[in-house]
Amino acid sequence: MSFKVALNFEDGVTRVIECNDGETVLDAAYRHQVKLPMDCSDGVCGTCKGSCKQGTYDLGDEYIDEALTDDEAADGLILTCQMLPQSDVVVSIPAASSLCASGPQSITSTITSVNALSDTTVELN
Repeated sequence: MSFKVALNFEDGVTRVIECNDGETVLDAAYRHQVKLPMDCSDGVCGTCKGSCKQGTYDLGDEYIDEALTDDEAADGLILTCQMLPQSDVVVSIPAASSLCASGPQSITSTITSVNALSDTTVELN
């Protein structure tokens, strides 16, 4: 089973990645070539802290209080190196997408019509 994780960056860019069951958000992001902020990936530093805006998840239990306090966790803050989604989730990342080497995302779609707007521009529907 897998879940969709929408990563909302502070510059307004959103990347949607797929996270496998038992996989942390950080590991899934790296698998999708999105380099989220991190230093230790062990739940010690807090560099990968974000906030979960929607969905259910397991916080993980391998982090220390200095990285994520109980009050922060109660407010929806998470560590991407520890968070295990249990449903589709929306996670806010306090960094610009350009700092996370977040390249273009491939999206599959169907073109139903092509409208020539000029000699060099077309509109795809």
